[in-house]
Amino acid sequence: MLNEALPKPDLAVLLYNIANDRCKKSYEKLFVLIAPKLLNYSRKQLRDETMAMEIVQETMLKIWLKASLYDESKGAALTWIYSVARNVKFDLLRKTKHQNDWVQGDDLWPVLCEETDSDKLPKEFHSIVSKELHDLINTLPSTQAVVVRMICLQGASHQDVADALDVPLGTVKSRLRLALQKMKEALDD
Repeated sequence: MLNEALPKPDLAVLLYNIANDRCKKSYEKLFVLIAPKLLNYSRKQLRDETMAMEIVQETMLKIWLKASLYDESKGAALTWIYSVARNVKFDLLRKTKHQNDWVQGDDLWPVLCEETDSDKLPKEFHSIVSKELHDLINTLPSTQAVVVRMICLQGASHQDVADALDVPLGTVKSRLRLALQKMKEALDD
């Protein structure tokens, strides 16, 4: 009698309780039951412990936020949970790929960031590079050029630029990213 396993809670009932009552006890039970399975699944899929943990965390957060979207008539609760995990995995992989493609200012002008031996460079070097840089910035749309000048040449923070231009921080970051990308393409040509 003592060794008899307690009945496992029905995942659909737990999801229902989470969706309708924001029941933390149901969420805890669901987490204890599902998180280890999701972690093993993610580890096998990615072979990256950090990414696997992130997938579990994001999946469990989405389950808490979107449990109301589960429809028992369309399939098993576990299937729905794994679908959420799969979508989280794809989102994270897309996000990671996008971050790897991010263009940094140092990628464009590495020579300006490094210590230079003034004996090896001609005297005109800095003025030539400076002129080319200004010419390149002048080819950008005015909204992007202003952002590049403020951040790259004047050293302003992204937030300071957003405040000064009275635009959202995301807009400043987008303009800078697009500008640096255009400048990199122009330098590649």
